[in-house]
Amino acid sequence: MLFPKSNSKEKKENTALMIVILILSIPCFALSLVHNGFLSLLPFVRDDFLLTRSQIGYYSTFIFISASLLAIFTGDIVDKFGPKKSVIAGIISMSFLWLLYGFSVNYNMLLFLALIAGIGFSIITPSVNKGVMLAVSPGKRAISMGITQMGFGLGGILGTSFLPLLARIYGWRFAVQIAAIFAMITGVLVFKYYQEVDIQQKTIIESDKKDTQKSFKENLCFIIKNKKLLKICIVGTIFGISVGAVLPHFSVFLTEDLRLAVTSAGLAFAIMQLGGIISRPFWGWISDKIFKGNRNISLFVIGISIGIVYLLFAFFISLMQGNLFITFLFSFLLGCTSSGWAGVHFVSVVEFAGDKLAGIATGLSLVFLRIGMLAAPPIFGFIADINGNYQFCWLTFGIFITIVSFLFLQKD
Repeated sequence: MLFPKSNSKEKKENTALMIVILILSIPCFALSLVHNGFLSLLPFVRDDFLLTRSQIGYYSTFIFISASLLAIFTGDIVDKFGPKKSVIAGIISMSFLWLLYGFSVNYNMLLFLALIAGIGFSIITPSVNKGVMLAVSPGKRAISMGITQMGFGLGGILGTSFLPLLARIYGWRFAVQIAAIFAMITGVLVFKYYQEVDIQQKTIIESDKKDTQKSFKENLCFIIKNKKLLKICIVGTIFGISVGAVLPHFSVFLTEDLRLAVTSAGLAFAIMQLGGIISRPFWGWISDKIFKGNRNISLFVIGISIGIVYLLFAFFISLMQGNLFITFLFSFLLGCTSSGWAGVHFVSVVEFAGDKLAGIATGLSLVFLRIGMLAAPPIFGFIADINGNYQFCWLTFGIFITIVSFLFLQKD
């Protein structure tokens, strides 16, 4: 259980807290629904603008370039203005730009809009993380963060399921604009119902305002000097690598190496995503309850689990071929590990940074995560091209992730 049995007063507080957590998951849901949904519309965009495969790949590059480069700056903005104002600004700005996607006269215009949209993209996660940090006590933070992060998985599944259907009937422009309007509505809901802090915390937040008025340079220097935090961010690159290697290549692996039909491969991919959704609060519960808030041990166990599952794919490819049950089981475990780390990782970052600098610390962690996400896909694919299959990819990445995970146990 997220919250244990308690008296009537505690029940009211727990209910109010749960409402805050669910509200904070809304921007994650909306962001993922539109972003991942639009990625599923890229084949329609390709046909409309007569693009090559390389040109199609530019979209993710453009939106993640600005999102990565500005993550630390937007995190500092979150610390100064608070999670509510920041998350609303992020949702509304991105919704407006997504709406403009539908009016793009050429692909260059769409890429320019994506570059600007990356700014709003980089605000959402620091805002949500800071909101959880302010609202939730330490013993419940990891599982609470996991619940908010579930929004990304649910939004991704719904976006990739429904937007292509709309695009087939009404065109990709209409589909993305409908999604943008939906995101705007979620922004209004957050504005109306999200209460940034409760009464007990207001005095704490007021006393912290002076500290958050320090310059960006002072805050960044303070964060970088925090060895515990810096270690979590740097070693946490393996989490970006784990998800960055899987998402672009998993369907190809299923259809080419395992020779699955497209429909079976799609189901396996969906099961993998389901594993990521379920495991985020589950890993948070383990970190909070089993490991008693010891984040280094929690991250080490998650990292080792990712490495083991990668090695399972390397050594049991022959067992998976022709056996859908084993394939679906391994796919679920892959989702539980390679995508389930987000809640524990982000709560570790904000706890080591402190609530005053949770935004800028999240921004710093996102830089390292996205480096892993951007670097892993081409390397994973290059190894597969050399060997003619993905077996050595799973083996190489599994060994690497396992070894690097031990750095979480290194004394600071």
